Amino acid sequence: MNEEYHETPQVETKQETPEVLGEITIAPDIIATLAAITTMKVPGVTGMAGVPAASLSALIGKRELNKGVKVEVKDKTVHLEIAIVADIDSVLIDVARKIQKEVKNVVETKTGMTVTRVDVNIRDVSYREEPKEESPQS
Repeated sequence: MNEEYHETPQVETKQETPEVLGEITIAPDIIATLAAITTMKVPGVTGMAGVPAASLSALIGKRELNKGVKVEVKDKTVHLEIAIVADIDSVLIDVARKIQKEVKNVVETKTGMTVTRVDVNIRDVSYREEPKEESPQS
């Protein structure tokens, strides 16, 4: 019997695992700052609850920025509670959902940790007062 034998070459795939040289820890304050900065960039957010109103650039580097964020880290997972002040003209539920999505993405990308929850508490609303027009005096 003349049978041909064909062998399909199998490609070996090796997953490269990074060499572990030691333990890496990220302080909860760093995670809180990442979350706060990300939150402040979401349209409709005017501030972090408990933080005086100021521009984002003025708050960078100040410890007060992450006061509106509570971080719980357990077994490489993160649970965040974020308290904000929102613009009264925004759709509050949309702002909250955008915060959840953006914060989860940034924290997971930058830390390699898994975000299990992002709870958003809208503690206050803000509005812009329209400047009053001065009536011409006769």
